[in-house]
Amino acid sequence: MARAMWKGVLHIGAQTLAVKLYSAVEDRSIHFRLLHRTDQAPVEQHIVRKDTGKDVPKEDIRKAFAITGDTAVILEPDELATLVPPESRDIELCRFVPRDAISDQFFDRPYYLGPERNTADYFALAQALENSNLIGIARWVMRNKRYLGALTATQGYLALTTLRRAEQVLSFSGVQPAKSAAPSANELKLAEQLVSSISGDFDPQQWQNEYRARLRKMIEAKARGEKPPAHKATKKRPSADLAASLKASLAAVKERRVA
Repeated sequence: MARAMWKGVLHIGAQTLAVKLYSAVEDRSIHFRLLHRTDQAPVEQHIVRKDTGKDVPKEDIRKAFAITGDTAVILEPDELATLVPPESRDIELCRFVPRDAISDQFFDRPYYLGPERNTADYFALAQALENSNLIGIARWVMRNKRYLGALTATQGYLALTTLRRAEQVLSFSGVQPAKSAAPSANELKLAEQLVSSISGDFDPQQWQNEYRARLRKMIEAKARGEKPPAHKATKKRPSADLAASLKASLAAVKERRVA
């Protein structure tokens, strides 16, 4: 069973529910050690002065915000410490909103919420939330940082996804296509046929990280003393107008089905 990374108390009005937070995603990137080219001695990075190249101790480093090219505001560590929110285990549920009220751009990192105790209350809340088609807006403090999140229910369990703030999400206004670029009726029909031709169920196992897989094969081959396998670059597709491209795509789909 996965290990909880944080514990908190979910507050819904006068009711409370103790919960555990679990990461819902995992970084599977391949990490490297840095070695010197000639003798493979380990190397490490240092913070140095730009003018002399000498190392700077951590206690002598200050953060500064540039105002102009040669003017900056310097912030002391004790000044920054006053901005850190007080520690808390409370997850405050502020309100419920319709599920479609939050666009995809706002969602950031997902977590699972498991019950600490009172499992009957936990599953009752998860079921009620799933039946209502609503999302809860929550706030909490974790590891010296205040978060905003969306409380949802999936497959009978609670989930909490951190949300980006309003100033981080860009508007799509002003990116409207000109009327001269609007698709014709024929192009629209072809596009609808193309969408229909490759529609199907979503299977996440089909969409693997190809670069990571090739990198693993290269590492494993070199570990066995073999020559790394060659990789053929994908040919660039020739550009064409929309109607021609859609017809070619439909033909390709039909060929794959026949094969």
